[in-house]
Amino acid sequence: MHIPVTSQTPDSALVGDYLTAAQAMRLLDVSAQTLYAYVSRKGIRTKPLPGTRQRLYWKADIEQLCRRKSNSKHGHVHDSAITHVTPDALYYRGKDVTTLAESASFESVAALLWASDEQYVFGDRPPPPLAHWPALRKLLAGESPINIASALFPLLEEANPKAYDLSRAGMARTGAGILRWLAAITVGAEQPTDEPIHQFVVRELKLAESAGEVVRRILILAADHGHEPSALAVRALARTGVTPWRAIIGGLSVMIGRNSKSNEFDAIHRLLTDIAASPDPRAVIVQRVRIGDALPGFDAGVYPNGDPRANALLGYCRQVFGVDTAWQRLQVALDTVREIKDLQPTFALASIFAGERVGLGARASFFHLGRTAGWVAHAIEQYHAGDGR
Repeated sequence: MHIPVTSQTPDSALVGDYLTAAQAMRLLDVSAQTLYAYVSRKGIRTKPLPGTRQRLYWKADIEQLCRRKSNSKHGHVHDSAITHVTPDALYYRGKDVTTLAESASFESVAALLWASDEQYVFGDRPPPPLAHWPALRKLLAGESPINIASALFPLLEEANPKAYDLSRAGMARTGAGILRWLAAITVGAEQPTDEPIHQFVVRELKLAESAGEVVRRILILAADHGHEPSALAVRALARTGVTPWRAIIGGLSVMIGRNSKSNEFDAIHRLLTDIAASPDPRAVIVQRVRIGDALPGFDAGVYPNGDPRANALLGYCRQVFGVDTAWQRLQVALDTVREIKDLQPTFALASIFAGERVGLGARASFFHLGRTAGWVAHAIEQYHAGDGR
């Protein structure tokens, strides 16, 4: 049990990157009892103060929790042990997401988020189809991928006993099966395979091989953004002890909620269509601002210099589509929005534009598939936190 810091332990007792209990309590504005609870419930790292019965608390953990407490007052909580958001960057377990998007596989990023070995979790073949899957597939034809997945996942759980292994490794292995099945459902395939997911998507949709690079980047950049609403829904379900198959349904359900930003996808698509079709894209933006219409796909967000995910994907688009009329018109529109409203493009806008340029069509975002990797990470973290169990 921790012992409160007394006057005999001055603030000068700071050792390296650690804080005394008094300093930590002052920054967090909490009592000693609450600080001690945070150690087990929120993963604050701590070590003994040599020569005393007291402990020191890692400064980076305290500062991160301070940011989360501040953000929560305004309805925005992004940081987690899985993902860290700064004003200019996004990190998955300490690795810059834009660097990962340059060359990492989606599977390796998923394993990183799950703190697991990639070969172990993706080494198994995907869970096999249900015996009555062909009939279900015909019955559900025309439904959205989210609706099909929500209906099918509980059945896949029951058909695969490994799903009930709720060890960290077991939940990660289940996560690999979920990603592969969700990819198959999204592209309308008969069943998943064990090939890299971005390559599977390109093959099933009969796209050019170059489209795989766009799909891979979108999946990685979409994978997680901390404690946003869909992740909180997944965590709430995981806390009860359900398997990841069922916890992920919660995340998918939030995505189609009335207040979900995912509902902006259609509006963003329409705006991009207007921009691409107009010889004067600047006029498209000016007209919307003049009559008070919204500009879907643009916001101030939590990144003063623009969302690094959007910047990275649009930077790639500039490299490969820079001579295309569609890109040049989009660039004029982006510059006009910055000039008039001082708003930056969102990752949703960037992913829809990039996806449409390589032929993904109505499935241009693939956001739900990428984000599922993060949801699995949150399910693992929440269940094994022991919080409320």
